[in-house]
Amino acid sequence: MADEATKAKLRAKFEKLGPADFQAAAGNKDALAEKVASAYGISKEEALKQVEEAFSS
Repeated sequence: MADEATKAKLRAKFEKLGPADFQAAAGNKDALAEKVASAYGISKEEALKQVEEAFSS
């Protein structure tokens, strides 16, 4: 499970996602990438790259 600092970074980076989106993904990067791709109109591959960058920063 992501720590609070990581959760805050993800919420700030992906402002279009609501709490329910993050809860549904439940720390699953692949599921979160699907939500990001849908919300931002980008490919799942690009979304997964952005999610990975957010987790590693």
